Amino acid sequence: MKKILMGLAAAGTAIAMVPLFAAFEAHVINVTARIENALQVSTELITFGTVFPQEELDQQFEVELSDSFMTERRVDDVQYFIRQKPKCGVTTDNGTVLVGPTATGHVIPTLDNPQTPEDESKGGTAYTIDCGPDPRQLDSTGQPQPPGSTWGVLPSLCPYLSKHPIPDTPIDPPNDGSLNAFHQPFSIVNGQVVWTDVAGYLAKSAPDILDIWNIDLKVPCFGGYCAQDWADYVHHWGGSDVNPDDYVQPIGNEHKVFGCDLWVEVSDVSEYEGPNGTDG
Repeated sequence: MKKILMGLAAAGTAIAMVPLFAAFEAHVINVTARIENALQVSTELITFGTVFPQEELDQQFEVELSDSFMTERRVDDVQYFIRQKPKCGVTTDNGTVLVGPTATGHVIPTLDNPQTPEDESKGGTAYTIDCGPDPRQLDSTGQPQPPGSTWGVLPSLCPYLSKHPIPDTPIDPPNDGSLNAFHQPFSIVNGQVVWTDVAGYLAKSAPDILDIWNIDLKVPCFGGYCAQDWADYVHHWGGSDVNPDDYVQPIGNEHKVFGCDLWVEVSDVSEYEGPNGTDG
């Protein structure tokens, strides 16, 4: 016991001496940064209203370099991508009326429980969609408002939205990706989410500081009520390798509000190499 106490005392002495020794000299390095967005995105609501099977409707949105990025000489280009995510909302009348707040649904791969005999992950392909906290207010009896409303995932519009860049000038360089309608916005592979993203690129040196994206909706059909040319329609817009049956909606989704959230995310920023940049 005596040896242990002595050891603790010695350690305490050493610890007490360190700050006394270091306190004779100190240096402070100030670290500050002003964080700005590299992109400006037109985030107005894109709504197609009431649509009908096999209609084709177009909407556009813009992605451009921000004013802060344009005035900062050190940086030149931005790589970004457009990602489609599930959309959640408050609906009434069996999902046919959107009445409340919406939110992005987050895709969560299902993990296998080793304590059970079955494979809950279904070979690493199963998933759930987390809509987050229910935003509905409760009345005095604890019932969500409005009465008869539901908070949950909307039927997905994402597979039916194409994304193609529109040249904004005659010399606009072809440096952006594209995606046809009739695709899967994501898949689960070995318990990981694999997204079907569309790449975009903007550069001051190109010059290419603005991208205009066309979002083209190809409206699906329902149950056994598809037109005879449905397969031709899908193959024409989605490609010959697409299975038209994969994009027929259940009859129970007819009349419901569909949704999809488009996320524009920056993946890389490069510095300018030239007389006004860091390398020149």
